[in-house]
Amino acid sequence: MPPRTLVKKTAAKKPAPAAAVRDDLVAPPVFARILPKNVGGHRDDGKAVAKRLKSWSEEKDDARVTLSDGHGETHYTFPTRVFGPDASQEELFNEVAGPLLERFLHPSDPQSAFLFAYGQTGTGKTHTIMGPEESWDEVRHSKWGLFPRIVDAVLTTMRGRDASHAFSCTLSAVEFYFCQGFDLLDDHAQVDVRDGDLLGRKQVEVKSLADVLKVLAAVREHRTTASTKMNPALKAAGGKEKDNKTHGGSSRSHCVLHCVLRIVDRSTRDVKCVSFGTMDLAGAERPKSNDNGFASVMDAVLTYWRDPSQVKPCAQAAIINMELAALRSSVVQAAEAHRRGRRVGAPTQLGTAAVNYMTDVFDGRCHVANIVTLSQAPKCGWETWFACTYAEDVAKLRMPDDLPSAKGKNIGKWHMQCAAMNESAKAALERTPPKGHPSSKFYMRRKVEARHWAQEAKIVAALAAKVAPGAEA
Repeated sequence: MPPRTLVKKTAAKKPAPAAAVRDDLVAPPVFARILPKNVGGHRDDGKAVAKRLKSWSEEKDDARVTLSDGHGETHYTFPTRVFGPDASQEELFNEVAGPLLERFLHPSDPQSAFLFAYGQTGTGKTHTIMGPEESWDEVRHSKWGLFPRIVDAVLTTMRGRDASHAFSCTLSAVEFYFCQGFDLLDDHAQVDVRDGDLLGRKQVEVKSLADVLKVLAAVREHRTTASTKMNPALKAAGGKEKDNKTHGGSSRSHCVLHCVLRIVDRSTRDVKCVSFGTMDLAGAERPKSNDNGFASVMDAVLTYWRDPSQVKPCAQAAIINMELAALRSSVVQAAEAHRRGRRVGAPTQLGTAAVNYMTDVFDGRCHVANIVTLSQAPKCGWETWFACTYAEDVAKLRMPDDLPSAKGKNIGKWHMQCAAMNESAKAALERTPPKGHPSSKFYMRRKVEARHWAQEAKIVAALAAKVAPGAEA
């Protein structure tokens, strides 16, 4: 017999106490916008599918969307409000962006906000966030989208407080394409996502609404688009690819338009910084419905790295759908983390730049709202159903309503800190060779940091000059 061995008995570890479930959280408002009939590729032609959008209620106290199939009707009650095909851009702005703007422009406690649009390709997300292309060349056009109207409200409000506060309003535009971030205002320079911030993006100071038009023009010129069956591109008579009389087609990237407001109290010289982000997500689509063929995510990535010019819409769709699915998982995970009082962590699935950015947004740092756009076309019933279930998950998200106040800091000290960080980042980049050295792997990261701090130092220096002794209010 083998010798007996003594086994030391240890007390079983007690499970860690579960975090208390929070009951002070609120659901973000989720709005639905119905696309008019027979717009673009969303026409009443083609083969109808089992699901279809049957009706909707625009009543504020009974907002709902109803889908039907062979088993009956399904009522979706996620919408805070449903906007029908005849709803104006101004109506959406007042109902959707208005409450967020009240918090963003609060005179003593400004707070950050974020608004994003989701839906099938061609259902009006870009139209809602930015407005149709025809509105991008005219100040205060009647069809202006939510973002230019938001910037207009910011400038109008802050100019009314000029006697007591100095401010700086900067805009940036970033597209997330093939898992990376690129600057639409700076020749597609790389942008990094770090702790919810878009590091390295170009920030354009807005002094008039004409500056907003320049940003929209840059987005129109540089954002990645393609003509698809569900969202065909339209050229002007002169054959121009992109101008105010054309439609670029389907957006093949997610686009973030960012407004950063830095406010200095003239009496205390304390500065607060808040941001209002709007995100136009690329449209979800079934390759079959767009006649694009099929490409796996791996095939799409390999094609992009070999030659980006050879990427086809089906490859773009594979990446878009993958990121939208990952984003949905992030929404579910964030909802559970908030409910249990835990920190919202990094995505457990593949974390692309877009998914990482959105996950950080959901951690409770800002107020969030969502618009989902829905098609009435009988052939698009499955996409409409999926958009409704997606919106249901967003509506289940629970986030803090009482956010911490934006931290104020002395403008003089902040100016010196930014100047020091600028010099440090510049020196680090100069020490890093672009290639051929072990430290070269940090070159792009340090290049982004140097670009970021150079801009930040310049913006803060100009803001400090506005409140310097002897400066005119």
